[in-house]
Amino acid sequence: MKINRHFGLFALLIFLLVAALALTSFHQPTVLAQQTGAALVLQQEPTPTSVLPAADEIGSTDGILLMGIVIVLIVILPLLFYKQEK
Repeated sequence: MKINRHFGLFALLIFLLVAALALTSFHQPTVLAQQTGAALVLQQEPTPTSVLPAADEIGSTDGILLMGIVIVLIVILPLLFYKQEK
């Protein structure tokens, strides 16, 4: 039973780590993008991008990401709640 508890904590830790890394890669604060100092002279001015309608596009990976999370949960959850019979 102790091994199952350690496995559950380890799986939860890995899941939280992956979720935190995924969220930080999608959300970049503008403060980090602004550089101060001599590098500003060489920095190009960004042009405003056009706003696209919020619709699924060809090549979108949202569904793939969601399906991957579902598959991981289908595999991990039974392992966490499986009771070993002796």
